[in-house]
Amino acid sequence: MVGLFVLALIIGVAGTIAGVGGGVLFTPVMLGFTDVHPDLVRATGLAIACYSSIMAGVIFFKERIAPFRLILIASSVLLPAAIIGSMVGIHVAALGKWGQGLVRLLLGLTIFIVVVLLSIKKVDWPTSRCSGGFVKFFGLRYIYHEKTLNKEIEYCPIRPYAGLPLLFLVGFVSGFFGLGAAWALIPTYNLVMGLPLKVAAASSKASLAFADTGALWVYMHSGKVYPELIITASLGVILGANMGAKILLKARVAIIRWLIIAIMIFNGIQLVIRGLGEMGII
Repeated sequence: MVGLFVLALIIGVAGTIAGVGGGVLFTPVMLGFTDVHPDLVRATGLAIACYSSIMAGVIFFKERIAPFRLILIASSVLLPAAIIGSMVGIHVAALGKWGQGLVRLLLGLTIFIVVVLLSIKKVDWPTSRCSGGFVKFFGLRYIYHEKTLNKEIEYCPIRPYAGLPLLFLVGFVSGFFGLGAAWALIPTYNLVMGLPLKVAAASSKASLAFADTGALWVYMHSGKVYPELIITASLGVILGANMGAKILLKARVAIIRWLIIAIMIFNGIQLVIRGLGEMGII
């Protein structure tokens, strides 16, 4: 457990500096380099993402950066998708060595998608036209005070009919792999739905507080939770995240971010090779 705590601590520091959640690093590392059952690993990854999202979500709601009504609408899509993804993931892993290999293979391929999304240039201040019927019907026009610019920023979601199906896919992937999904939610909110980058980041964390809780419940209900694993890993990631936040003030984030991406590419290759081997393909 000491080794697990140290690993979780390092992941918490690195994840915070790189701008990704602890789950997106913890789950691939544990599945790629340990023999812990995939269900236990994914439940722990979800717990890590859930706890950090709840802690951050409270702050974002208090500061009025996270749009509550929009997050409720998004969560109505993310929550059932995450639950379905969790149920499918448990079913696939129950197929034995072949099923566990398939989970590792699919996660390895997903990691490469994550790398692409993390490499996409994000738009700080998208141009939003608050005139759509969806925005007017649900009252999704927002204004918040941006302290760095010392002015009021008006925004609203655009392209909801493209964004909501993507949110369902993100929720499914989050539940299936136990990754958390800020890495995919931020580009969806920012590039597809037109939210300012800071709002997109806050909204992704607050949204996962709902979605990851539902997905974690499925693993708990199925008896796929190992309390010692969750407590040790969550404590390490939370402490690491606090350390990472302090280091972030002095570190050259771009270099660290690309280092994380390189590690994820290496880990993705390991997962694909191991998954193909367990499936008997190589």
